[in-house]
Amino acid sequence: MKRVLITGCSGFLGRHLVDLLGGDSQYRLFGLTDVEDDVIPGVEIRHLDIRDRESLFSAIDAWKPQQVFHLAAITNVGFSWTHQQLTYEVNFMGTLHLLEALVRSVPHSRVLVMSSAEIAGLDVQQTPEGPQLFIRSPYALSKAAMEMLASLFIAEGNLTVVPVRAFNFTGPGQGEQFVASDFARQVARIEAELAPPVIQVGNLSARRDFSDVRDMARYVAAAGFYGENGRLMRLGSGRVIEIGQILDTLLSLSRVPIRVEVKPERFRPLDIPELKGDCPILHKEMGLSPRYSLEQTLSDLLDEWRGKVRGDKKV
Repeated sequence: MKRVLITGCSGFLGRHLVDLLGGDSQYRLFGLTDVEDDVIPGVEIRHLDIRDRESLFSAIDAWKPQQVFHLAAITNVGFSWTHQQLTYEVNFMGTLHLLEALVRSVPHSRVLVMSSAEIAGLDVQQTPEGPQLFIRSPYALSKAAMEMLASLFIAEGNLTVVPVRAFNFTGPGQGEQFVASDFARQVARIEAELAPPVIQVGNLSARRDFSDVRDMARYVAAAGFYGENGRLMRLGSGRVIEIGQILDTLLSLSRVPIRVEVKPERFRPLDIPELKGDCPILHKEMGLSPRYSLEQTLSDLLDEWRGKVRGDKKV
């Protein structure tokens, strides 16, 4: 039985990865989370902050996982602007602690390091003194630094490290601080007459590659188990849409008329107009493609928020 560790097991993607792997008897699942008292059936959990080096070392030494999916991170770009130090500490130092612990207790184990396609939006300009790198958010900086850290451990050769860059994903279980889930929550509250029939939005012209989180869990599992050491993989649907299309789809699913109001305070300090890129290893070599349409993803997300809102209304 393979010992599999998922850091950030209580998170949005972590929960779906647990659901995917939990039904397979060949895996024994372990999880790390900073969510106090969280219990996930079928997963042996330790509640700790990955910035806590000694506690993390103790967990790795006790479990000795053969396969690790490192998903624990600060993942919201907007949040990273107002919590820069926390973002760097979790995404960089937390990853350093994990990789050091694996080298010490489980050398030659496999670890998937979850980075972001936000790095694809970095601006590299050629100057007389050489290339100069421009970063567009604290989140992107933390993930770029994390990738550089992973490359150091790849060079040392003690671990099999698979770095992946994921494009945007959404679906059931996503927090309201992310754009699709924010829109869905607003629609559900308006339908329940808990808010006026006006949805507040930010930049609708940005273009992103969106996947369903359940597809992303499949992609991450495949990359973690079968990806090559040190070979970067991009994970995405291959379809790029405007944020406005997400809004339009949710409005078409709404049961009541809703007016749209653009709010300047909802814009990011810096934004990348478009994030896209091919995923040839995922789509061509591994033969994986989306199972969920955008409409199905957003319908499931909206239905989940309708259920949550009904619960809130009863209180």
